[in-house]
Amino acid sequence: MKLLLMCVLLICCSGLTNAQTLDVMTYNIRCGSCEAADNPNNWKKRKYLVAHVIKNHNPDIIGLQEAEINQVEDLVEMLDDYSWIGVGREDGKEKGETTAILFRHGRFSLQGQQTLWLSQTPHQVSRGWDAAFRRILSIAKLTDAVNKKTLLVFNTHFDNEGELARQESAKFLLAEISKLGTQENFVVTGDFNFKADSKGYEIITQTLADAEKISTTPATGGNKTFNDFGANKDTDNKIDFIFVKKDTKVLNHKVDTTAYNDLYPSDHFPVITRLDLSAPVQQ
Repeated sequence: MKLLLMCVLLICCSGLTNAQTLDVMTYNIRCGSCEAADNPNNWKKRKYLVAHVIKNHNPDIIGLQEAEINQVEDLVEMLDDYSWIGVGREDGKEKGETTAILFRHGRFSLQGQQTLWLSQTPHQVSRGWDAAFRRILSIAKLTDAVNKKTLLVFNTHFDNEGELARQESAKFLLAEISKLGTQENFVVTGDFNFKADSKGYEIITQTLADAEKISTTPATGGNKTFNDFGANKDTDNKIDFIFVKKDTKVLNHKVDTTAYNDLYPSDHFPVITRLDLSAPVQQ
């Protein structure tokens, strides 16, 4: 009888813990039109691996980068637990890459969404500063059915060439976050195209925390997120990050470096973290 009672208590406590946590993934899945049809890294050949990686971690929130509309639709079809928001950066509709946000629709309801261009004219399709490409910030406003609170998700992809653009984009991101109320929860995902020793990273971490750095358990998976489908052998090139409030309790942080018979799901590794939502938000 005592053993049965202990099992029930363990199950209940486990359920409570799960209900108070948030699993977040950021994942650059490599644009679907970037490799020819006969290339082994073509999207049609690797999309099942990407879906498998996502399903294996089963995150509540996913920030995708380089995701063309058809890629997002493919993933949502294979992973029917998710709804999504996002627009193409080239026209604000369906053309070009998105920074799509996927969320588990059994847990979250969408209250609002917005796409801003990382430029001096953020409400227009535009390219900013010294950027080589148009870059965007996607924002999803969600209501969490677990705790009845609002969650804001910011997902972005900074420019790969423009140093000024990366720094100004970091300032722009922080300016948008500063518009939130002090009691609102948020998380930031993205491919920032900078490393932790950069000025852009310094700008962001003056206000936000890198989830890896404040994890209560040691981070796993190393410090590499760009793999170039296995061609890049650098062991220190993490450019994909998850940022949170500095007082957020981060339970773990992982870079998933799994390859399947020398096939890589993407030219980036995903980053996954678990947040504890039961911790009080400080004023």
